[in-house]
Amino acid sequence: MIVKKIYSLVLVALLATFFLTGCRGEVAPTSLSTPTNTLTPTATLVPSPTSTPTATMTPSPTATSAPTLAPTSTPSPTPTSTPVPPLWPSVFGVQMFAVTNSQGLAQAVQAGAYWVRFSAFHWDKIEPVRTEPPTYHWEVVDEDSLQSAAANGMEIIAIVQFTPDWAQKIGGAYCGPIKQDALDEFAQFLQALVSRYSAPPYNVRYWELGNEPDVDPSLVPANSVFGCWGDNSDEYYGGRYYAEMLKTAYPAIKAADPQARVLLGGLLLDRASGGSDTHPRFFEGILAGGGGPYFDIVSFHAYSYYGGSLGQMGNGNWPGAVTAVPEKVAFLRGVLEQYGYGGKALMNTESALLCSESTPDCLETQAIYIPRVYADALAVGLKGQVYFATINEGWRHTGLLLHDLTPKPAYWAYSAAASQLSGARYQEPPSYPGIKGYTFARDYRIVQVLWSADGARHTLTLPDDVLKVSDRYGNQLPVENGQVAIGISPVYLEIGR
Repeated sequence: MIVKKIYSLVLVALLATFFLTGCRGEVAPTSLSTPTNTLTPTATLVPSPTSTPTATMTPSPTATSAPTLAPTSTPSPTPTSTPVPPLWPSVFGVQMFAVTNSQGLAQAVQAGAYWVRFSAFHWDKIEPVRTEPPTYHWEVVDEDSLQSAAANGMEIIAIVQFTPDWAQKIGGAYCGPIKQDALDEFAQFLQALVSRYSAPPYNVRYWELGNEPDVDPSLVPANSVFGCWGDNSDEYYGGRYYAEMLKTAYPAIKAADPQARVLLGGLLLDRASGGSDTHPRFFEGILAGGGGPYFDIVSFHAYSYYGGSLGQMGNGNWPGAVTAVPEKVAFLRGVLEQYGYGGKALMNTESALLCSESTPDCLETQAIYIPRVYADALAVGLKGQVYFATINEGWRHTGLLLHDLTPKPAYWAYSAAASQLSGARYQEPPSYPGIKGYTFARDYRIVQVLWSADGARHTLTLPDDVLKVSDRYGNQLPVENGQVAIGISPVYLEIGR
């Protein structure tokens, strides 16, 4: 018999009080109706400073939870050692277009997001005209979003992008590189920017210089969200010139805030279907151009594509890839080690499963993808893994929420994954016949994330010390005669230590 836990909560949106109720099962409702067993909030929502909420987000249980199902022979664990400390507070993050309740702030906090990536600073708007001394239009910055993130305990990854016309190396390319004789002005701007926004109430510590700069300007519009620092005529695709920018930008940022962390603009790392490594050579160009000492974190992007039926996904540009995270990390670490920078931290600052249409099977596959991609991220030691985005129906249906803030299946899978894996530390792959996955240490227990290696259903005889078995939505699965079925959808095993 399947025993389900039932919880309820109140979620607060700016300017209105709204309630989310419904029921989550192994397969989320194809109508995308709101599940009833939502998760208890793990943080208090602090509203955007621009408005006053009508209620406070607090747990409001309305039903008694059913007892946890566990093998009858398994006693509750007794702590006998110090908990394993996490490598980082959490790898779980989201991209937001504004850090507000209308863009899903309450839901992001509720789901356990720690990182929030945000296109915060547009140089072309802040300094549209060069004056001496410089004039910075801070009023164009969405400071309310920065304050809201900090007030809710979230760590902002602030993207700095767009080149004003007076500083463009390629005329008209706002997404493109900065000309050589304007790099000092960019450094001056960065020093003023970091001085202002690293301090309370903003507390920005992570600065990402551009977005997908490994794209040639000829391939995108002039105001593209791609960074377009690429150069098709260069053997390193423009990476060496990006390194020249880093050499002036990095010291300026560190002078303003020695604790700041500088990220490369999230690398697209695209490959032509024929296997060309043109775009990935941009990264090698950064190191070949002497840029290695001038960044702290490699930011990259890894997406997966829906394969046409439930549970099928992959990225054909990276052979054998499912989430593409292990493959891209292996490439990046190989280049870093070649140049003597193997210890650099890595973050995947954009990830999602892309759906060409909002079909039930594709939306359910997104929910299957999420535990796998976050398990991959932890297993390869990423500092952060950012889902794109809280709301995003306009591009490949990758949002966790619909525009009316209705949670999609991916949202519930994200919540369950964060509940199971936040602060976990990778140990080893498990050894079960026909089953793949990972083993993680967290607090006083072990968590395994498991799925079928070949797509077929396998019967797993559980270890004696298993405490609980859950599906991708966090719902408890039935255990009969000490066995459970494992299929294409990841399953969580909680094991006592």
